[in-house]
Amino acid sequence: MTSRGGRRQEHRELARSLRAGGHAWPEIAAVLRERYGLPARVAMRVAHDWSQADAAAAWNTRWPDDPKSFKNISYWETWPSPTGHAPSLAVLDRLAQVYECDVADLVAGWGEHRTGRPAGRDEQSSLAWQVRNLGLPELTRAVADWAQRLPEPRRRELLLKTSTATAIAAGRADSPDGPAPAELVGRWDSRYTYVSSGRGAELEAAHRFRLRLDGARLVGRSEPTAAGSVELDLRADGLLVTGSWTEHTAPDGYYRGAVYHGLVQLVVAPGGRAMAGRWMGPDKDLAVGTGTWTLTRV
Repeated sequence: MTSRGGRRQEHRELARSLRAGGHAWPEIAAVLRERYGLPARVAMRVAHDWSQADAAAAWNTRWPDDPKSFKNISYWETWPSPTGHAPSLAVLDRLAQVYECDVADLVAGWGEHRTGRPAGRDEQSSLAWQVRNLGLPELTRAVADWAQRLPEPRRRELLLKTSTATAIAAGRADSPDGPAPAELVGRWDSRYTYVSSGRGAELEAAHRFRLRLDGARLVGRSEPTAAGSVELDLRADGLLVTGSWTEHTAPDGYYRGAVYHGLVQLVVAPGGRAMAGRWMGPDKDLAVGTGTWTLTRV
């Protein structure tokens, strides 16, 4: 369990990284509220990386005739608990000036009693904001915090399931960055990995394809190699490319002219110059295997 001091340090590190990213004070405070449940006035102070004494000093610099101490800051932050003191509107206005925010940012979450909002809307908005604004390390930590809600025995399995769903969603047709099938026509270098049970090793096969359009499909057969050739029959749906493959092994090669079939699913990289994903299919013993598959435009 993380100590109180450790949690405070974690709050400060997150705020520091968000400040370095150029985020505004209300945005930083919103992340601290949503991730750690900090009260609004505490979150705004932590966003500045200030202690309560620092906040009081900033107040006193502006209004030396109305000095405050760290205890005043503490009372205002503790409210509405019984040990706190309710800040007046005039106090909230001055605190907003000190913190360079709006008064509403200092009472966020308090007094919100409206009904009729869709369930989960606030959490979805928070997730969208974090994905859009946080760097990868901070976003990873946010996902790890969220994962604590998952049942521990299946946590890793469910995270991997989420990861797969995210990758597939990235390739849906409503993605504005998905290339048209015609844009994928051309020559591609292909590499895929597979496990050879007879040789007890994971190997890599390389081929070169020329993909062409056949109606709405992308089809092609690789240039022959000493190991054989591969046929592809694909359909592009936004960033997602899905289809089937057929491998014709060389008659005088290791697999003696055997023919294998399977499925493949690839995600097109930004710019449309590479695709990466996985294949699946049965081996000679009818055990279903899988491996990585990448295509790089020549």
